[in-house]
Amino acid sequence: MRGEVRVPHALWQQLRATLLADCSVETKCFLLCRTLESESRVVFLVREVVPVPDDAYVQRTAGLVETRPEFVHALLVRCAREGYALLDAHTHPWGSNPQFSKIDDRSDLQKFLTTQSMSPPFRHGSLVFGNDMSFEGRFWDYQHQQMAPIVRLSVLRAPLETRYGTGLKPPWLDKAEQTLYDRQIRAFGTEGQAVLSSLRVALVGAGGLGSQIANALTLLGVGQLVLIDPDRLELSNLNRVVGASYAQAQRGWRKVYALAQRLNRTRPPDGRTIFPLPCDARSPDALARLLSCDLIIGAVDSAVVRQYLNTVAMCALIPYLDAGVGVRSENGALKHGGGQVQVILPGETACLACVERGIRQSVEEQLTPHQRELSIRGGYIQGEVIPNPQVVFLNGVVGNLLAWELVKLATGCAPVQTYVYYDLLSQQVFPVRAERNPECLLCAVHPDSLLGQGLYGLQGYLQRPGKIKRTGKPIPAPRGG
Repeated sequence: MRGEVRVPHALWQQLRATLLADCSVETKCFLLCRTLESESRVVFLVREVVPVPDDAYVQRTAGLVETRPEFVHALLVRCAREGYALLDAHTHPWGSNPQFSKIDDRSDLQKFLTTQSMSPPFRHGSLVFGNDMSFEGRFWDYQHQQMAPIVRLSVLRAPLETRYGTGLKPPWLDKAEQTLYDRQIRAFGTEGQAVLSSLRVALVGAGGLGSQIANALTLLGVGQLVLIDPDRLELSNLNRVVGASYAQAQRGWRKVYALAQRLNRTRPPDGRTIFPLPCDARSPDALARLLSCDLIIGAVDSAVVRQYLNTVAMCALIPYLDAGVGVRSENGALKHGGGQVQVILPGETACLACVERGIRQSVEEQLTPHQRELSIRGGYIQGEVIPNPQVVFLNGVVGNLLAWELVKLATGCAPVQTYVYYDLLSQQVFPVRAERNPECLLCAVHPDSLLGQGLYGLQGYLQRPGKIKRTGKPIPAPRGG
């Protein structure tokens, strides 16, 4: 059993400011969290930072901090009432790479045993931070009656910031991977490639655009790729779906099986980590897979599914990359075509619910007068009775634009553009303003939003409250992650 912590950037800044306000003494605060759990992992989703006021300390020195029982009791009552998990956080302000002291060991064991009666669903953990916000962490595994490590802490910002606990190593590359990805390592470094190789990505949509994205991510060496799409191949798909064969289309193969079969052949037999999941993204099995991943990508033609993926990302604090394309033609001539890529960091950048209101105006302001008459279409045109035009070169450009933003987000090799639009006819790519709505019910950092609500925010999508149906073989964790 291992633990992870995910925290929106705004709350990380609050946590940092609280803990490092006075480095002459130890400081303490508490983190109220939701959790996502599997058989081997507990993810703490930070919802709120609760500072300890001066009058709530029993004692506070350079080597010791103690909080009044009444203050902690009130927090535990709130956790029981509102279904929160609790992380205690304190500092060892005299250096970096902190470790729990013997006093911490005794104190944590006593606290964990005292609160064990609240589990499940309550989880109790502890974090100790150094003066550079390096950390060591652990939580109580009530099933095995022992402490389990909190391996990493992820801050949702651009680029993504992942911190590993004291004594724990970040992802690494073996010799074969260094040889295989030598040219990419020359572009964005060994550490950057190691990050990509440790990523677990869910890609929803295995059609023309999704297959281009899957192909790019596989060649980039993304550690694991879960392909989610219920559709079957048709002969009309063969002009744009990467890797699909005529025979597969004739037999009506699932798109994800055809794509996974081809992409896995680019990897050694013991490293085939492209996993097909032929079901609707809103099914319980797909939800379990989405929640197990580090990144979610949407390449779908349904506004409903796009907003669902956006909601899952907000609730689970998982970065979401959304892409869409559209083409209009008249009498065999292209009149308009384009696509967009949006990078969504929960609590940090605008989500789909924020931008759907005002993004069109921002795009149209940057188009020519003729182009301004046409509006950007996020995905395929809805409600038309005839099939929409689809061309492989548009999918290729937009799919690779998304892959580039993913690389920047993961490695920090260049600044991330949170929203870019590609105009096919003018062959121009330009950024678009995508402003956050501070009152958004999905992504705003306030008590009533769905941000970091975990399964509490997804109850309407579950077959049974609080349960996720899991079927099929489990997906193993990537090495080093």
